[in-house]
Parts: sequence; C-alpha cells; structure tokens
Amino acid sequence: MTDMREPNPSSRKHFRDIDSLRRERDSIIRILKQANLGDLKSELERLNKSFSDLEKDLKGD
Repeated sequence: MTDMREPNPSSRKHFRDIDSLRRERDSIIRILKQANLGDLKSELERLNKSFSDLEKDLKGD
C-alpha cells in the first residue's frame, strides 16, 4: 500500500518555487516572442515601403 501522506512543508515550498520559476520562464518566453514579432513587423513595413518606392520608380511617378 502506498503512503498517501502530504509532502512536508519544505517539499511544498520547493514545488511552489518550481511552479513560480516555470511561470516566470513562460512569461519571459511570451515577452521575447512579442518583441521578435514587433521586429518582424517593422522589417515587413520597411520592405513594403521599399517595394512601393521601387514600383513608383518603375512606373515613372
């Protein structure tokens, strides 16, 4: 038969600390992904403007 006792207080604190670190890690990952998407959006906008300018030059505008 398995022992169904609750973990001791130091074990619970250890698990809470690990969960807290996981949440912080996930938050940091989300922030980094958002920052990367912001950079990508800026680069796409810059490329779009370049293409528009090239198109105008080719049309002779």
